[in-house]
Amino acid sequence: MEIVRTQVLNATTADGQAILRVVFCGQGGECVTVDMADADGSEELALNRARAILVQTATFGFALNEYDANSNGNFDEVAVTSVSDSSGDVYVFDYRDGDASLRIPPSRMPSFEAAKCEAIRCAVDLLVDLQPGTDDLTGWLVRLSDERGELLYTVNVHEAETARKAAK
Repeated sequence: MEIVRTQVLNATTADGQAILRVVFCGQGGECVTVDMADADGSEELALNRARAILVQTATFGFALNEYDANSNGNFDEVAVTSVSDSSGDVYVFDYRDGDASLRIPPSRMPSFEAAKCEAIRCAVDLLVDLQPGTDDLTGWLVRLSDERGELLYTVNVHEAETARKAAK
C-alpha cells in the first residue's frame, strides 16, 4: 500500500481510556489504523511509534493461537506506552524471532525506565506466543540499546515469565 495521507487523532476506547489513533490511508481508499495508549508526544513521535507497531505486527505473523484467531480486535487491555517530544532519549528494540532477531525503528522514550518497562511488556507478549516443546524457552526475548547501538538492558525468558505472573 502506498501511503498518501496520515492522520493522528485523539480517541477513547469503549471503556473510556484515552488513546492515540494513527490512520494510514493509501491509494484506492484502503486505510490501516493503529490505536496506542495515550502518548503525550508530538505527531511525528506518534507516527514513528505506529510505524514500529505495524512492523512488529507484520513480522510476527497472524493468529498464532486460537484466542488470536477468534479475536475481534477488542483487546483485554490497552498497554501504556509513553513517548515524549524533545526531552526523551532514543532507544532501539530487538525482538527474538525464532533463531534470528528483529530490530524495529528507533523509538523516543521519556526515560530509560519507560523504555525498560516497554521492553518487559513486549517480552511478556512474545512469551505468550512461545510453544513448549517447539520453541526455545531460554535466553533473551527483547534487547534494548541506545541509538549508538550500546546494549543497555536484556529481558530473558525467566524475567518475562516473572513479570507475566506478577501482572495476573
